[in-house]
Amino acid sequence: MLPALFIERLEKIIPAEYFTDVLSTFSGHSPVTVRINTLKKPAEQVLAELIASGIPFEKISWSSDALILTGLASEQCRELELVKNNVLYRQSLSSMLPVLVLDPQKEEMVLDFCAAPGSKTTQMSALMENQGEIVAVEAIRPRFYKLKSVCELLGAINVSCKLTDARRFRSFELFDKVLVDAPCSSESRFKTDDPKSVGYWSPRKIKEMVQKQRGLLLSASRFLKSGGTLVYSTCTFAPEENEGVLDWVLRKSEGQLELAPAAIEGIKSYPAIHEWEGKSYAPEVEQALRVLPVETMEGFFVAKFIKC
Repeated sequence: MLPALFIERLEKIIPAEYFTDVLSTFSGHSPVTVRINTLKKPAEQVLAELIASGIPFEKISWSSDALILTGLASEQCRELELVKNNVLYRQSLSSMLPVLVLDPQKEEMVLDFCAAPGSKTTQMSALMENQGEIVAVEAIRPRFYKLKSVCELLGAINVSCKLTDARRFRSFELFDKVLVDAPCSSESRFKTDDPKSVGYWSPRKIKEMVQKQRGLLLSASRFLKSGGTLVYSTCTFAPEENEGVLDWVLRKSEGQLELAPAAIEGIKSYPAIHEWEGKSYAPEVEQALRVLPVETMEGFFVAKFIKC
């Protein structure tokens, strides 16, 4: 069961015409989605191998590297040789979006805050063709070692991993691009048949996350070059953690950061929240992308800043 207060809040966030369908996604089974790890093999070769093996898949219009493996259960996916050899990497479709909005280039220096377990780090490495440099920061020791392991297994050799709290990270260099995929209340990952997925949730938890998110985003902005891009993302619906954090950082940066459109063609979305519990947010927050939960994609929030 989903908490009654969560459902009450969600009804104020999701447009009425989508609400019933969105609510049903919390009780549905997530499809098996993967990203082709082009650090190991070209996408065309992987697709040819899937066809030759008789493994059904569905292409994704907005990414040449994303696939849905149709008709496969998670257990079957784990047994695929392409998965065992790290050519296919399990990753939700929504979690691929922040990197696509960031659009890292192979000659750039990129900072990845809160990088574990490495899904987005290695996605960036693949897009950069293992060139340039990625500094991946993770504060929690077991997650840090998971990050290092994933980077090694997937062949991401342009990544340097740092074990430190991102809010205390120090660097003499500035970066072309920064990704802050922030820890959050993870509301989009709630499942009605999994009490653990919702057991920790509360308004107090949201407030705790907001304080952490503000610190991470403000810290990250200090390492960004003038004209550089910073992408902030969460997997929660809570306006306090999304538009509220954007509004706070815009005011705190005193004009040094501007929001730019984060839309991706082919992604179903719904409007940003401009007011919540008596607080009005800056009109610029409408530039953010609120991903509408559907059968194949979980809810996500992505915002793109440019440093003036």
